[in-house]
Amino acid sequence: MIPPYVSYKTFRNFLEFLKETFPSRIDRSVWGPRYSGTSGQQLMTALKVLNLIDENGIPSDTLRFLVNSEGQNRRNILKKLLMKTYEPIFKIDLTKATKSQFHELFKNFDTKEGVIIKCEAFFIQACQDAGIELSSFILARRHISVRKNNSSIKNKVHSNNEKGFQKISLNSDNLLISSILKKYPEFDPSWEPGVQEKWLDGMIKLYDGLSKSDQNIIDIN
Repeated sequence: MIPPYVSYKTFRNFLEFLKETFPSRIDRSVWGPRYSGTSGQQLMTALKVLNLIDENGIPSDTLRFLVNSEGQNRRNILKKLLMKTYEPIFKIDLTKATKSQFHELFKNFDTKEGVIIKCEAFFIQACQDAGIELSSFILARRHISVRKNNSSIKNKVHSNNEKGFQKISLNSDNLLISSILKKYPEFDPSWEPGVQEKWLDGMIKLYDGLSKSDQNIIDIN
């Protein structure tokens, strides 16, 4: 079974949301208004893999305890949960493991490289939340990669801002263009750098295509 690969921020925010009202079953009617179809499905998969809900979406006692706990108590529950779910990963000393050793373990889950990276990101952030120590090798290289990607994204944003990317205005009477833009997902800073870059590239191509198709509707200053 593939371990959780949803954004850890999405997972954490959902736990906070459940504090408001804890449902007897977790289904689309609960998470649908808050998350897109993809994020919601990934969230549900994560909850099932972590045994926080069963196949029918019925919450476990562990989920209830996790939601209602705070501080060190929550860290202890999360740590126990992670060590049970990721038992093969904890067979090595993660305080000394190299990035390659760490990655090889996740490759045993036999899924796509892009998904593996997301699985690793969830695990790393969950461990940090639970107070589980990870080696500097696991953390440092990931941070370097994120900094490089974020730098590239910022450069693209800056470049497109100079070209007037943020000055695009739409004629509200054009229902076709409005409907297209409404369907495009809103930017989420919690996305992995690669996803952020794809979103930006997609948005640029979308605006470029719309501007070429009707210069009278889209005004780029």
